[in-house]
Amino acid sequence: MYLGQVNHGIIHESDRKVASFLQIHSKHTQKLLNETPESDEEIEQLCTHRTPEPWNEIVFHHVMACRAVARNDMIAAYAEQSNTVTIFLREFQTITNWPLECLYTLNNDLRRLAVEADKQTLAKGETPSKLEDCARLINKSFSVCITDRAPLNISRKWGTYNIIGILFRTYFKLGSHNLCKNILRAVKASLDMPDLEKFPMAHQVTIRYYTGVLSFFNEDFKKAETELQFAFDHTLSKFHNNRRLILHYLIPTRLLHGSLPSAQLLEKFPELEELYQPLVKAIKSGNVQLFDDALAQAATKLISKGTYLTVERSRVVALRVLFKKVFLLMDRNNRLNISQFQAALDMVGVKVDEDEVECMLANMIYKGYIRGYLSHEKKVLVLSNKDPFPSLDTLQ
Repeated sequence: MYLGQVNHGIIHESDRKVASFLQIHSKHTQKLLNETPESDEEIEQLCTHRTPEPWNEIVFHHVMACRAVARNDMIAAYAEQSNTVTIFLREFQTITNWPLECLYTLNNDLRRLAVEADKQTLAKGETPSKLEDCARLINKSFSVCITDRAPLNISRKWGTYNIIGILFRTYFKLGSHNLCKNILRAVKASLDMPDLEKFPMAHQVTIRYYTGVLSFFNEDFKKAETELQFAFDHTLSKFHNNRRLILHYLIPTRLLHGSLPSAQLLEKFPELEELYQPLVKAIKSGNVQLFDDALAQAATKLISKGTYLTVERSRVVALRVLFKKVFLLMDRNNRLNISQFQAALDMVGVKVDEDEVECMLANMIYKGYIRGYLSHEKKVLVLSNKDPFPSLDTLQ
């Protein structure tokens, strides 16, 4: 029977086995529902007789959460899951770290149920609040892990980064990115915290993905690229959706220094190919108008991801390609009239006056995309004799 198997797992401290029995949607759920009686009182008595304290309470509330999900009452299911996590945390603080897998499973299910419960609350015309409550409870799980002082071999600290991943996903869903900083500060302040490299690769990838995205939002694109590239390189190809999520931020970051995604890469991700292939084509050719058109076409999706402004910044890369073509066509002459750049822009469909072109060039010089100086009086760009169009990889 279900309860007997749960009890066996608890006695033998089989973390994955017990976690699988405490998962809302698992192969055991239907068996659980079939074996448990209708009466709540009878279920509670069975749990008390078949499982030790306080696991009897944990299992009871888990069963009640599963029953609520079966009747599509996600609000009640969330309430029961919240009880499950609360009781589990109380027990978890008194034992070794053997049920870490249970901690992950219970918190993951808590987050999923909170999302569904808020949808049902919203459908009733009421203000949703379960995901915020969920974030507070997951934060308690984080605190239990990060503050553990047990020897490292039995420490709950080994669950820290996995729980951070669940917590950050919750914060991101709430749009509360700023709260992530407090968590990262707490990790940094924990002197006896094992190095990230000592954690399972899945935990490393998760935390580096989120720190990469946070760096992206903070416009620290150099760090964002490093973190996101690590996450992408260490995510197995079978986790296609995770790799796609990483690329949503990695591609815009790399566009800023002219590093364009290959056609082979984009083919694997049709959604990204639709967004970025026209932009890549525009940047490669230096066709600024084509870039503007492609950006307008992709705007809605880019805005939804929070990447629009960063992609828009890469317009300067297309400009740089165009202006470098002018330089090459003029036999690498280091003194070029501003009107020549204006004519180039006109050829690709961008109608601007000389003052605006001068402003573009000044901005590019300031940011290091071009080396040289402007003579406003003579309406001339004087380029550096050495490397007037430096490699974009060298730019900050």
